[in-house]
Amino acid sequence: MPEELWPDVHATEERCIWMPEQDAIVIADLHLGYEGALRMDGVAMPRYQDRVISERLERILDRYDPRCIVVNGDFKHNFSRNLRQEWREVNAMLSFLADEHDVHLVRGNHDNFLKTIAVRHNVPMTWRYDIGDVTVTHGHRDDVPRGDRTLLAHEHPFIKLRDEVGATLSMPCYLYTDDVAVMPAFSPIVSGTDVSDAMSRDYLSPLLHSVDVDAFNVLAVSDLGLLDFATIGDLKAMYRP
Repeated sequence: MPEELWPDVHATEERCIWMPEQDAIVIADLHLGYEGALRMDGVAMPRYQDRVISERLERILDRYDPRCIVVNGDFKHNFSRNLRQEWREVNAMLSFLADEHDVHLVRGNHDNFLKTIAVRHNVPMTWRYDIGDVTVTHGHRDDVPRGDRTLLAHEHPFIKLRDEVGATLSMPCYLYTDDVAVMPAFSPIVSGTDVSDAMSRDYLSPLLHSVDVDAFNVLAVSDLGLLDFATIGDLKAMYRP
């Protein structure tokens, strides 16, 4: 079941934010074309991310039937140019999403050449998108004006649980306080920040370097739904000697 982070802002087990009063969902960090970039670096990676993302999006659209879809950055992966796989996957995904929905792209640090593709589908790109009283911005820059509440991505936060024999289980998660929230990555394969073992300086987003990250609440995404782990500080205390 979705969990309310703020009024009209709900975390879901599908790794999207649902805003029912705004008739909108927010997703982030799809990193389409990631396998192609890995292959360029000599890493053998079979292509399956696009299928997983498409199936998850279809479930989300069936369940929430949103009018508006906001992508909070890093729709594509490669920094320097649009790879052939990215052209194909981004075009197909934008065609699918923009066919019956109002789509807005918030620019992330991986989206340098995304506008070339987005203009073909009349989909706007901005550094921020305000929806209700929430500012949606990717989080890699600290010079983007923000409102009373800010929804970030970029971090790909996850928690890593360890048992007494050393086995680990990793789960993507949402982080939130009264005025800042961080979304999990929509991509099923990108790495990120292990919040159960990170200090403020270890976070990718400069917006998180000057706050008490241990005070953020944690909602982990699991096969059982969303799991409440209280705060990052509480989570760290579980493993503190």
